[in-house]
This record gives sequence, structure tokens and C-alpha cells, in this order.
Amino acid sequence: MLDFQKSAADYVQALTRQILPFYLKNAPDPQYGGYFDLLSTTGEVIEGDKFVTAQARQAWVFAWLYNQLDAQPAYLQHAQRGGDFLSQFAHDPTLNCYSILDRLGRPIAPAVDLVPDCSVILAYVQLYRATGSDEWAMLAKQTFANLMARRISVRTEQAGTVGGFRSVRHLSEPAALLEAVLAIWPLLDEEGVKDAVETVQADLMTEFLDRRSDSLREFILPEGAFLNTPEGRRQHVGLTFRVVSAQLSLCAEPDLMAAIQDRNGARKLASQVVSWGLRVCEQAWDETAGGLVAFTDLKSQPTIFPDSRHKWAWVHTAALAALIKSYYHTRQPDCLKWFRRIQEYMFRYFPDPAQPGWHMLLDQTNQPLASAKATPAAEHGILIHSLAETAQTLSQCAKLPQKGQRKRPA
Repeated sequence: MLDFQKSAADYVQALTRQILPFYLKNAPDPQYGGYFDLLSTTGEVIEGDKFVTAQARQAWVFAWLYNQLDAQPAYLQHAQRGGDFLSQFAHDPTLNCYSILDRLGRPIAPAVDLVPDCSVILAYVQLYRATGSDEWAMLAKQTFANLMARRISVRTEQAGTVGGFRSVRHLSEPAALLEAVLAIWPLLDEEGVKDAVETVQADLMTEFLDRRSDSLREFILPEGAFLNTPEGRRQHVGLTFRVVSAQLSLCAEPDLMAAIQDRNGARKLASQVVSWGLRVCEQAWDETAGGLVAFTDLKSQPTIFPDSRHKWAWVHTAALAALIKSYYHTRQPDCLKWFRRIQEYMFRYFPDPAQPGWHMLLDQTNQPLASAKATPAAEHGILIHSLAETAQTLSQCAKLPQKGQRKRPA
């Protein structure tokens, strides 16, 4: 049986001794604010631009750590550095978020989807909770309202161009939107909560969900039509686990489930999304070298993507966070089986024994593939959050009655 409390301590130790010091020391840009998004294996700055999503997720996760894990002033200071930079430079005059800024904060690329906006909302909400400043709450609500209005206009435009060039949607957008809704809903009125949850659930459960395989597709045509191409059949392993984790968080909020009057109920929804996670474990596990590959094909056809067999650290931490939450909600023993297997692999190969921080990407033989530990693709904000959330859930699991153990009377 897994020692939940010991495992929780292992995750906290990995964070506080190996991972967080790397970013606290090397990521801040002391001259222009925000963070350096590109760092070498030793923490040296690799010159480049600043990506709004990466900036926002770093601000978000350190504010979240301050609120949820340990109220260390260094965490909040680090988060505020990113929040101040974002509030000054991330938005255009209508509050749409840019995608990429240069080091000074000047916009150089517009956003092609709503992911930067969702990520910025996460940061603002956590900064509001950490500081109590209404300015952060106002920014979060204004950005969210603008995001929802923009989403409607984009969907209307897509519907009006049917018959033209192919337009596709990506799972990263509804995944990020669900995470944003879960963060901001206490700041919204009842009608706003209902609309937001219904919107994102319709996206995920009606359009991105492939009903034949009960799996999430990475790319879809507008309104959920199936795209029978290698992209349309592709399942993104890390995004699937992010959605599983977010859906389980939704199930744990009775007010949100009541807002959408879900006929299936939280228990049935939890059971369904847990099956997604277990299925993708079976499909994505590398039986030869271990670890989870990046992509699978829903029809088990040969992959054409050269990076499909790569193994990302954030994908494994997202999987662990989703699996231990799955066990906590359903007591499904297969969740623990896969949790132990993935945990063993992660702690064996991703920590760097020579330097602070973790390797972000491994090849098929489990060797480090990149001479960098921080890039926008490395999703280090999600990596940190998943590790900390896993530690929290493990501690909750330690309080569950074990087999043969009776609950103590209240």
C-alpha cells in the first residue's frame, strides 16, 4: 500500500529543495520586470522574448503556493513581479491579451486563442487572494468578461465561414478556460457562473469528446466535427490529464454542479473522467523504456509526429495530480497502480543530480533532450502546481479510512 504521508513529504521536498529555488533565483528580470522565460540547465539566461502565458503561469503558481502551501514572502514577491508586468504590458487597450512581448514588454505577436487570457486571469485571481487588493479582482473580472465576449464573436465568425478554408480548434483553449472558471467563479454573480460553466462543459463534453472512444481529441473542426487526419486523431496526453484534474475539481464544487443542473451528477462525471485518465495511461505508457509519451493516435494508427515519443516532465506531473485525485474521488485501485508506476519513473529520470531544477524533456531512451530547463513549452508553472497539488491530495488520502479500518465516531 502506498504510504501517502511519506509520498506527500517527498513531493514537498522536491519542490522546496530542487525546483522552486531554481526559478526564484534565476527567473526574475531585475531590469525590466517579469521573468526570463528561457533558462539553461545551469540557470543562465538565454536571451529571448517573453511569452504572456508562461509569464502568467509563473505568477499564478507562486501566488498559489503562497496561498495554499506556505505563505513565504519570497513566493508572493516573485508572483507580484509577474503580475505587475502583466497588468502593465500583457493587454491591448480593449483588454485582449497579446501572445508574445519583447523583453521590455512591447507586444510583438497577437494571441491566436484565449489561452493567454485564461492564464492571466489565474494569476490575477491568486494575487487577489494573496493580497486582498480589489485591483487584482477587478482586473480578473474585466479580463474574464472580455474573454467570454470575444469567444462568442470568434465562434460566430467561424460559423459564418463554413465552406471556406479549414478552421480547427485546439483542446488547450477549453482546458485553460475550465481552469480559469474554477479560479474566478467566487467573484462572479450567479448568472455569470452558470453561463461560464455551461460554456466550457459544452465545449469539452459535446465537441472535444469523441463519443466512440470516450476520449478527448486534441484538434476538432468548428462545432466538434471529426477531423480524420493525423492531427484530428491525435490525443494530447498532458492536456487530457489537465482536463481530468480540472473536471474532478469541478465535481468537488457542489455550487458549480448545481449551477449547471448536471443530470449525471458529480459521481457519474467523476467516474467518466477517471476512465479517460486510466485509458490514456494504457495507451501512452512506453513498455520498453517506461514513461508517458507525448501523443497517441485515437485509432492506433502509426504516428507521423517526430516528437510523439518524447517525454515531458510536466506531462508526468499532470498525470500524477490527476491520478491521485481520481483515487481520492473514486477509490479506483488502478489509479494507485498507475500512480506508483509513473511516480517511480518521474523521480528516477527527471531530477538533475548535478544542478538545481529538473530536466524538462527526455528522449526515447530517457536521456535529457534539451540544454534548457525553462522554455514556454516546458510548462513549468503547471509542473510546479501539479507537484504541489499532488502533495495536498496525498495528505488528504492519508486521512481516508483504510481497508479493515472503521471510521472513528465523530
